[in-house]
Amino acid sequence: MVSSIKSDRWVYLWLVIGALLLMLSAGRFGVALAAWLAPVFLIRFFRSQRVGRGYIFTLLFLFVAYGVAWRSILSFLIFESLPVYLVMAFFMALMGSLPFLADRCLAPRLKGFIGTLVFPLAVTAMFFLYNLVSPMGSFGTVGYEQYSNQALTQLVSITGLWGLTFLVSWFGPVVNWAWERSFNWPVVNRGLMVFTAILSVVLVFGGLRLSFAHLEPGTVQVHSFSLTDEIYNRYERDQSTKEINDSYIKGTLREASRGAQIVLWPEMAAGGVAQEANAVLTRAQEVARQEEIYLVIGMQIAFPNENRPTDNRLIVINPSGEIVVNQLKYGATIISNNTPGDRILQTVDTPYGTLIGIICWDADFPTVVNQVGEKGADILFVPSGDNLGVARLHAQQAIFRAIENGVSLIRQDSTEGLSVATDPYGRVLATMDTHTVGERVMVVQVPTQRVFTVYSVIGDLFGWLSVAGFVGIIVLAIVGGRKGASASPSVK
Repeated sequence: MVSSIKSDRWVYLWLVIGALLLMLSAGRFGVALAAWLAPVFLIRFFRSQRVGRGYIFTLLFLFVAYGVAWRSILSFLIFESLPVYLVMAFFMALMGSLPFLADRCLAPRLKGFIGTLVFPLAVTAMFFLYNLVSPMGSFGTVGYEQYSNQALTQLVSITGLWGLTFLVSWFGPVVNWAWERSFNWPVVNRGLMVFTAILSVVLVFGGLRLSFAHLEPGTVQVHSFSLTDEIYNRYERDQSTKEINDSYIKGTLREASRGAQIVLWPEMAAGGVAQEANAVLTRAQEVARQEEIYLVIGMQIAFPNENRPTDNRLIVINPSGEIVVNQLKYGATIISNNTPGDRILQTVDTPYGTLIGIICWDADFPTVVNQVGEKGADILFVPSGDNLGVARLHAQQAIFRAIENGVSLIRQDSTEGLSVATDPYGRVLATMDTHTVGERVMVVQVPTQRVFTVYSVIGDLFGWLSVAGFVGIIVLAIVGGRKGASASPSVK
């Protein structure tokens, strides 16, 4: 099938611009505007080419763009090896190229403005389905880069991340639809007005939601902390967990004396082999009871003589010294050797609202974190342990879970990450770069009451509708193409 676009001498320039913008939109760059603009030029290029040639060029340039953008982000564990990373980059390029291929093959078969839906439906369906099966969840999904536009991101309180993915991806084919018609206003005005109206409604809704944000009276003082590099360096040298465990107990006592009502440790903060872990846990229970605080801790339990993975646990202790939450991490098993959790989030009712927690990479699984909203939780704790490369991106992505589920969020990282606290609308209340500060302590007053979100009721309905919509538009394109072929006069 030959493209309907007339010959364009600038097509390779569009390819280069599109690839550069795609690189700037992803990974360590995360430029929000670039995510809207990149598909404009990549779609323009691909539609001007025959399918095979266009796909090869698109795949190659996506491979380069993703390879540059994600190198410093995915430079940990198995991805430290360059050959392994290049395989990963090619897989990302292959995934990213499929919506462009779908647009090139299907959009020309559809008459009118409906053809613009092929690409955003393909992108959204692809990321949604990938999120269901990937050990890395929704990490890197289109839409996350829009985190700084607070009015726009309020959309996820209704549709989840998937509505934002769809909207950002829709812009490119809409512009191409108008471009192919030479931006002839009488021809393109209705289509452009439809897109503009929908985008305007989303922005107005977000603005009004923030302007009329209503939080019930009541806050709780949360102190989250991690240890200094000096202590961690001694641990690396001596391989003794005693000082680590002692330091977290002392730090908890210190923060309780400063007025903390809840204290949060980072991921895998203390622990060791079972005997060491049980000992520090008993001391943590004593401190919680003595200081009358809630203690939310990340704990690791190693089993060197049992040939089994390490337990990476989230434990909540109440002011009576009782363990009221005890769950395993479940996310990103591809990059960690931890006992997998059951993906069931535990809650505890307190005078400060209903508390719930997940561990680090768990926040990249919105389909699981949706339990936060379903169970009516008020405050979400996320003890984390990122490396420097992924720190900023991971913290930004976690904020989306607060908006989706209408909860306050406190995320504490260990030594190289970004700690952050937000209200239920995703507005940042406190932040701390643990890589640069001296005393790694974040103190924040967070609201104790959740706010209602549609997403907490309907969950990932928009994601499933996108999958159904993409299947439907494939059928429509096939049927429409056959009808067009049968109606065309034969050439002798």
